[in-house]
Amino acid sequence: MLADDIACNPRNSFPGTVFNNADRALDLYGDNIEVDYRGYEVTVENFIRLLTGNDRLDFELTVGRVSPDTPRSKRLLTDDRSNIFVYMTGHGGDEFLKFQDAEEINAFDIADAFEQMWEKRRYHEVFFMIDTCQANTMYSRLYSPNILASGSSELDESSYSVYILKNVLM
Repeated sequence: MLADDIACNPRNSFPGTVFNNADRALDLYGDNIEVDYRGYEVTVENFIRLLTGNDRLDFELTVGRVSPDTPRSKRLLTDDRSNIFVYMTGHGGDEFLKFQDAEEINAFDIADAFEQMWEKRRYHEVFFMIDTCQANTMYSRLYSPNILASGSSELDESSYSVYILKNVLM
């Protein structure tokens, strides 16, 4: 899932591109990068659907199945032998993370999604990593087994990601 907000951000020194280092060898936003959920598809609802395997959030009606129309690339094709890495980053606070500055997912939503995954045997182990202000509060409500969680900041602590370009003007 890619919010699609970096390449066209006014603070981006290289409009329409995203690089992960100073030599700009690989455009992470280029045509050869495959993104399954982009822009307005990045929603709390789609994230929960992806994790739990539900096509709709009405869990009683879907019985844990995705629609046959959902492309394989938009599914998490896992089972009880799968080890999953979930990395989330963005703006957050005490037990919440913002999606697109329009909605939020909270620690209870994450905990319940992981529990549904466990009940449906969608993972063996999960490594949940979150990088946001007060990140560690996002896994404070987890109650499912076999989840290792790590965050970039404690309660009431900010988390800033900064990359400093050295010798750019030389």
